[in-house]
Amino acid sequence: MPAVLLFVRSLLIRLLSSKLASSAAQLIRRILAAAAAHLGSLLRRIWDRIRSQESREAILSCVLCILSMNKKVDN
Repeated sequence: MPAVLLFVRSLLIRLLSSKLASSAAQLIRRILAAAAAHLGSLLRRIWDRIRSQESREAILSCVLCILSMNKKVDN
């Protein structure tokens, strides 16, 4: 009988931990989606305030440079 109880207990622990992990993953997804939307709207407002084409091109060049620095070079 104790072996069956241990088995049932381990199944319950697995079930609860998977439910908890699933809930945590959903919460993280919602938070990240909200943060991405907020960041997108902020960037759009900043972009709209920049009037000159030269400034926009300079900012895009800087962003592309930063993004390309994150790529790993194959040795």
